[in-house]
Amino acid sequence: MSASIEATLKALVEFESELDKAKVESADAKRKATKDALDWAEGAKATAVSKAQQIASQRVAEAKEEAESEAAKIREKGGASLKAFEVSISEHRTEAAKMVASKLLGGSE
Repeated sequence: MSASIEATLKALVEFESELDKAKVESADAKRKATKDALDWAEGAKATAVSKAQQIASQRVAEAKEEAESEAAKIREKGGASLKAFEVSISEHRTEAAKMVASKLLGGSE
């Protein structure tokens, strides 16, 4: 009977040893899975940030281009208004000079 107890104890010790190995392997697998998930998440985050920066840069470039186009239109319109104003001043200056000369020379206007 003592041989059967020894065999049972030996089997239990071997079983416990195998169980400990399985626990270690399970912990290692869990650490590896966690590390892999973190690595994947960091990679996904970097990809998302890069894509967001690319989209933002594209939108900024488009907005800048649109603003420059609008500024060119405003400059063009302003230039035309300035030209008309300068022509008006010139016409009125000539008219005013004639009136002043007429008054100085004793005219009735």
